[in-house]
Amino acid sequence: MKLVDLQYTRPDIDGFLSKVKSSLDEMNSIDDYATFREKFLETMKLSTDISGACQLVQVRYSQNTKDEFYEKEQEFTDQIGPQIQKSMTDFTNMLLDSKHRAAIDQEFGAQFLDLAELARKSINEEVMPLLQKENALGSEYQKLTAQIRIEFEGKTYNSSAMSPLMENVDRDYRRRASEAYYSEMLKHQPKFDEIYDSLVKVRHEIATKLGYENFVPVGYHRMGRTAYGAEEVAKYRENVLKYITPIAHELKKRIAKSTGIEKPVQYDGLLFKDGNAKPKTSPEQMIADAQVMYNEMSKETGEFFNSMQEKGMLDLLNRENKSPGGYCTYIEGLKSPFIYSNFNGTSHDVDVLTHEAGHAFQCYCSMHFPLSEYYFPTSESAEIHSMSMEFFAWKWVDKFFKEDTSKYKLGHILKSLLFLPYGVSVDEFQHRVYENPTLTPEERRKMWLDIQGKYMPWVTYENAPYLENGGRWQNQTHIYQMPFYYIDYTLAQVCAFQFYRKMNQDFTAAWKDYYTLCCAGGSLHFLDLMKLAKLDSPFEDNGFKEMTDFVYGEINRMYDDYYQTEKGA
Repeated sequence: MKLVDLQYTRPDIDGFLSKVKSSLDEMNSIDDYATFREKFLETMKLSTDISGACQLVQVRYSQNTKDEFYEKEQEFTDQIGPQIQKSMTDFTNMLLDSKHRAAIDQEFGAQFLDLAELARKSINEEVMPLLQKENALGSEYQKLTAQIRIEFEGKTYNSSAMSPLMENVDRDYRRRASEAYYSEMLKHQPKFDEIYDSLVKVRHEIATKLGYENFVPVGYHRMGRTAYGAEEVAKYRENVLKYITPIAHELKKRIAKSTGIEKPVQYDGLLFKDGNAKPKTSPEQMIADAQVMYNEMSKETGEFFNSMQEKGMLDLLNRENKSPGGYCTYIEGLKSPFIYSNFNGTSHDVDVLTHEAGHAFQCYCSMHFPLSEYYFPTSESAEIHSMSMEFFAWKWVDKFFKEDTSKYKLGHILKSLLFLPYGVSVDEFQHRVYENPTLTPEERRKMWLDIQGKYMPWVTYENAPYLENGGRWQNQTHIYQMPFYYIDYTLAQVCAFQFYRKMNQDFTAAWKDYYTLCCAGGSLHFLDLMKLAKLDSPFEDNGFKEMTDFVYGEINRMYDDYYQTEKGA
């Protein structure tokens, strides 16, 4: 069966709630572990099935936000999501307090119950209506971003399709494209402000009803952070400011010099004077080449990607009414991961293909666990698989970029390092927003500019009211829909750089460690997964500095090689 053939049936929420309650009542009186275990797995399967139906709705709605049927079903799942969460939290609370807790812990690992402890702290009956409201606001944001249309030089584009226009080698063309895009965003800014203001208020109310001073600890609980907290993250942000920002600033100056642009502004995102690397083949050929790549990479990746193709689990091409962005999820009805993206003709197409394939391969490797909760780890760990896969694919990227392969590699590692200051800016912004929930939308946007100036002092704007008034963060989906997620990309990037260093030394050994990490899924917390994969924690000062020096050295080497080759040519 292919994804397109998978039938959707609206979940029976009343039946689900009744069955879980019945299991909970029954299990409270079960003395022998074997019987208790059987009922435990049966109930977890109920959760997997109903969550799978909700996930299918999310996929089909993101594939076409104009589909009235799935728009209604998305509204329905937004309403029942908190009920499912509350019901399963009640169930796992029973496990936490059960006399069989030690046996569950021993057989299934401590991470399952550790996450259950965090879930217990994140929801109660009083906040249920607020959670439903939060979900609805997140869907409202998704619909708004999907339906934005930009008129530019006689044609109409969605936001994803504007990216290649703003990377055009003609600077005046980039300027006009940028002005068209940000002018349209400015028209919608009041709505972006309104939605986010409502989200901040409802999340703060959730937190206070749960007994917290603000939403920050609730956000950390939701992210499943069992091994570290806000203090460690704040220290990590300081390391980025101390070690990465100065290097990034120097690299920005070097890029400006090489592109001949004395004062870069918002539409000067080119890394090379003659344009950033672009795929040299059609999107369809890229997918075919990716299949060859994964069959050559390893036996396991070949089986994985062939299965994805056979089941139609790749939706990569940009089209009308498709929600922006990219993601990987798991489709219970087909027992398979699913990859979603919006190709736009830039190098990002290869980045996102390999990135999401890293997520999907990890999921594929983790489906041996009896609990679907272990199919994916917590997000900072999950992003290691995706960002590292981008580097593992370097051995094959000549298939996509041909004569521009060295340009792509240099551009890729540059973007990866330059991303870190932006990523921690998003994280500090969210901390300060939720620590100060009474700020006005205008004060939040001003705060963004202050944080941006701290971590990215090179950023300047020209004739861009939307950006000049602090709107840059509003097209970052995670800020609206997944609070406190974004720092995870930066933590994972530090780990991916370590895999890059390891694969340069011994590709086979690096792959072995990577495969071991993938097969561990979500069975361990972040720091234990680091140990399993023989990686240094991003929170360690010495390891962070060592990684920074290595990557900077690689960039310098690749810069010299690339420009010497260009000069020779």
